[in-house]
Amino acid sequence: MVYLQEAFIELPQIIDEERYMTYREAANVSEKYKQQYVDDLEDLIDWLEKAAKQQRKTSGKEIMNHKGEYREELCRMLGWPLTEEKKGSVPVAAVLEHIAAEAAGDIYRMQIEVLNGLKLTGLLFRHKEGEKRPFILVQHGDLGTPELISGLYGSTANYNDMLMRVYDAGADVFAPQMLLWNEENYGTAYDRFRLDARLKKVGSSIVAVEIYGLMRILDYFEAQEWTGNMGMIGLSYGGFYTQYTAALDTRIKAAISCSVFCDSMHRVRPDWSWQGIEKIMGQAEIACLVHPRRLYLAMGEQDQLFDYRKSRKEYERILEICGGEVDWVTFASFSGTHEFIKSDEWIHNVISDLRYRDEW
Repeated sequence: MVYLQEAFIELPQIIDEERYMTYREAANVSEKYKQQYVDDLEDLIDWLEKAAKQQRKTSGKEIMNHKGEYREELCRMLGWPLTEEKKGSVPVAAVLEHIAAEAAGDIYRMQIEVLNGLKLTGLLFRHKEGEKRPFILVQHGDLGTPELISGLYGSTANYNDMLMRVYDAGADVFAPQMLLWNEENYGTAYDRFRLDARLKKVGSSIVAVEIYGLMRILDYFEAQEWTGNMGMIGLSYGGFYTQYTAALDTRIKAAISCSVFCDSMHRVRPDWSWQGIEKIMGQAEIACLVHPRRLYLAMGEQDQLFDYRKSRKEYERILEICGGEVDWVTFASFSGTHEFIKSDEWIHNVISDLRYRDEW
């Protein structure tokens, strides 16, 4: 055995001072080469993106006739647990805490176990006992919480009271908490991108876990005798989750995605990126997975994050894929910023879709 102290021996001097390099230069001399490297990478990625878009343009023609296969491929790219066989009839454990009784109904805070040991929290707004009602997931966006969008803190900011407008229109509502709250306002520090990177190393992603969680939430409410047809509505990140969850779970019969639908190559975020997805499906193709169920897409014309003109172009791609069939999808721009659309028309349309359409 060689002991540690025996490993540390004095090495002979190997540097010849007379032959050692004496050249020096300023740090900015090599700057142009670094810039060239960055520019070349940008050009390479532009070329790859154009090639991917062309490949998607060809393969996307098949999506309307093979939606099931495309859903399976999307699940594979997002990762576990969406790749697992759905639990289906396995009961979902939930804990309800009654927090308020209002004239129109009751408010509950709920914890729902969606994976072994993993619980999602949210607020349930349920009307008084009576008729079976439409049930709608209302999803907050980045920096949001169920309490914020429901008005428990007062102002709902750019959500424009969307949750209570859905509730007042006649639906029972559940608002889940995603890993997106404002740490500064609400405490509990987290690093979404770091957690996503860790999940991706083991074949999952934060989006896969949270979409699976939303599906398990639907499992729970589907089993309640008072739950009617189900829908989903969301703003920004909530609109993103609405599009993807509706694409993958056909129990969502009608959905509104607000302030997020756009050419996905212009939405560069680590948690919205999965290897090879742009070769197979962009936002238009994912939207087509909702067909023939109802999908409403809205973008503000003064949106600070996404250009509604690119959104309109992506909508035209939907029409190209589905051969101009438009009775299931609606796109509209509105005079507004990055906010939930202020008109109630689409909310009432979704309620009507869930109440009266039987051809699902």
